[in-house]
Amino acid sequence: MSAIDYQNKHFLIIDNIKPSHDILKKFAMSLTSKQVDATLYSKDVTSMCLEKQYDVILLGYDLGERQKNGQQILEELRISEVISRHCVVIIITAEVTQGMVLAALEHKPDSYLCKPYSLQELHKRLNKCLAKKMAMAEIYQAIDEDDKSLTISLVNDALASNTPYKIECLGIKSRQYFDLKKFEQAQKIYTAYQDESHCQWANIGLGKIALHNNDFANAETIFKNIIEQQPLYMPSYDWLASTYQQRAHNQYAEETLAQAVKLSPRSVVRLKKYANLCFENEHYEKATSAYQQVYNLAYNSIHQAPENAIMFAKSLAGYSTDLSLIDAKKMNNRAFTMLSQMNKSYQQVEFKIQAHLLSARLLENIHDYIVAKSKIELGLTLLDKERQNIDVDSLTNIADSLTKLNRNNKASQILISVNQQQANNSSMSGKIGELSNEQLNGDHTAKAQKALEFGKELFEALEYSKAIKALNEALLIFPNHSGIKLNLLQVLLTSYEKDKFKSEDLTQAKRIILDMLSVSKDNEIYSRLKKMKKKYQQLAGI
Repeated sequence: MSAIDYQNKHFLIIDNIKPSHDILKKFAMSLTSKQVDATLYSKDVTSMCLEKQYDVILLGYDLGERQKNGQQILEELRISEVISRHCVVIIITAEVTQGMVLAALEHKPDSYLCKPYSLQELHKRLNKCLAKKMAMAEIYQAIDEDDKSLTISLVNDALASNTPYKIECLGIKSRQYFDLKKFEQAQKIYTAYQDESHCQWANIGLGKIALHNNDFANAETIFKNIIEQQPLYMPSYDWLASTYQQRAHNQYAEETLAQAVKLSPRSVVRLKKYANLCFENEHYEKATSAYQQVYNLAYNSIHQAPENAIMFAKSLAGYSTDLSLIDAKKMNNRAFTMLSQMNKSYQQVEFKIQAHLLSARLLENIHDYIVAKSKIELGLTLLDKERQNIDVDSLTNIADSLTKLNRNNKASQILISVNQQQANNSSMSGKIGELSNEQLNGDHTAKAQKALEFGKELFEALEYSKAIKALNEALLIFPNHSGIKLNLLQVLLTSYEKDKFKSEDLTQAKRIILDMLSVSKDNEIYSRLKKMKKKYQQLAGI
């Protein structure tokens, strides 16, 4: 292997233990002529990666209490796509428990280094990782740009030249075929490599094709065989559970994910799926325990969300009558703490209403009817005052809580109103000046739409400052509306592109991007947001 040229490589060091932090920084400085960036604080990392494209990230795992750990940081960087496939990420840790290692590996660090280690060993790992990145650079670039045909062509070139990364190339090629719905070509690769070591992806692929063909029995057999042969290969549990769900065998799906979370208890996404299945199956005690783990693990991470507290309270309300009064009060206090923290972190009125109503349900379960009644009255007062400023999904959830509290007339009124709104609202495309598929409400729909249309007119008239003002006004009405945020982001970037002195526009654009990092690939706005992130980085000179 030829020597790696590190002279122009950008390094980021993340470690809150100062001696280790200083050693890693000195090591990086000995390799590169570029400035080596370093931080002791996990909260800085995503913002730093948005501002600069790093070639190497040396990531400590344990970053201190009340901070994200290395796994959570890597997960956020992967989900938000602020780092590309070209970036080498090496996790450095003293902890080697199975749960921690499995959770970290699911987010694909390029290497995993256990303490104590030598700088010679680190350098060796780094050389190996960068050699692979350089050899696969064009392929990774094509994947990042979602050019599947080019990816296949480049993989074919690499295979023809006897690449040392043949197995990974075949996995990439088969995934492109699968995504292009060229299932026969994908199946040929899967079948040829299903018995090879380190090719679990081939068996997973065969199972996915069986699922696509509605051959559920075959899919179930395939995924079960993977679990039997490779019990620590976690995706097989996810796909087996999905197979059961598609057959409406939710109990089996729950049991499958229960095995998975026992092996790897730190995966928030899988844990949440398990909790949801327990809730749907009315296994409220299991759901409550799982949602509590979700809340604790998600706190201060990209998965932190109001629903974590809400679902814990809902599931607890489903079974707390079976607890002793002392235990029920203890569990209630946990729920009240979560709901209080939710209200501090999220100011939207619908969450405050839900907090009041769910608290009332929990209080009724311990026969504290007087305080429960006061909570209901607070929730209803807030609902009557702010109803026109609440989206239909939240109204539906509020109606469900009211039904559980035997406020059936009020719940029926809300649901009738929701059905009328859904019938009257047409879906929007999310282009500039239009709303996306989120359904809005009454008078505020008209106000927001008017502001958006006005913003569109100003944008097309090149009146960017006025367009930004109009869209910010719309955002004040609906602070959580992703379509409005994306429209505003587009105008801000265009404004800065036309006038580089308007740095405040680029600053606000960055805030919006950071606020939208958790948007999933399944979301209809994902591809547009990805383009906006790329444009931001181009304008910021990254």
